[in-house]
Amino acid sequence: MRDQWSRRGFFGLCGTAGAAALSAACTSERHDDRGAPGPVTIAHLFGETTVGEPPKRVVCAGYTGQDDLLALGVVPIAVTAWFGDQPYAVWPWAQQRLGPAKPAVLDLDNGIAVKQIADLKPDLIIATNAGVDAETYQKLSAIAPTVPQSGGEAFFEPWKTQATAIGKAVHQPQQMRSLIDGVDAKFADVAAAHPDFTGKKALLLAGRREGGPEHGFVAAATGWRTEFLAQMGLTVADVPAVIEHDRIGSTLGGADVLIWTTESDDERRALLDDPDIAAFESRSVFTTKDQAGAIAFASPLSYPLVAEQLPGPIAGIVG
Repeated sequence: MRDQWSRRGFFGLCGTAGAAALSAACTSERHDDRGAPGPVTIAHLFGETTVGEPPKRVVCAGYTGQDDLLALGVVPIAVTAWFGDQPYAVWPWAQQRLGPAKPAVLDLDNGIAVKQIADLKPDLIIATNAGVDAETYQKLSAIAPTVPQSGGEAFFEPWKTQATAIGKAVHQPQQMRSLIDGVDAKFADVAAAHPDFTGKKALLLAGRREGGPEHGFVAAATGWRTEFLAQMGLTVADVPAVIEHDRIGSTLGGADVLIWTTESDDERRALLDDPDIAAFESRSVFTTKDQAGAIAFASPLSYPLVAEQLPGPIAGIVG
């Protein structure tokens, strides 16, 4: 499953449910940032989960929750590998927060590893971005309090929804709120520093062209995945998530800046081998591996890297 849910999953190409994700902050209960004892309740797709006290042994059973945990100083005892082949499935922007810890590394190649998780004896299971179904939720809940996806999106629900649920589950809702606000402020600062972004149309695109030479397509990010571009002052072009081969040229031509989430020079060269893409090289930003990962992880730790590193190349095109 990891190959299927590589970066393609972030671009919505693997059949997530269409229902909008529900808010994770469904109760009015408040607890302070220090993780004071006292139960908290998190509403989600399968009902509610109550976490009685700040957890000490947290398993991250989904692809990106480790960032949210580490942002709050909670070091998980297990994480789940997604893409990028990072040590302990933790990318550079979060590695300092991991410190000397060596969490077990799970995967979703054959679904959620319920037995392996049980053997770790967790006191909280974070199963957002893990594609949990009702049967698996019941199995995980028998091991420890489990927080799955909030609503209809089995994978990649809005990043703030996931972060809010995790913050509440570890008894640090206000700290997570501050981190989210901090990310918003960084993108707002970019917009203020780059008034030339106003009115410029941008597309966020997958770093690989899918399919064969005659029937291939390009994937474009839509919905919440592009909100950070709007926060930086850009206008997100209204395009379908799948840009068919015969529409690539006309679609790309309608944008002022094209952000390709490439991980390597090889991916860049492969894209430019397509004449319809090469025609717009002067409008194209090709990301580094870390930048592509940071966009895909969409977290309180990864987005600051995006806010720091992406505006310069964009300004070089639209400025």
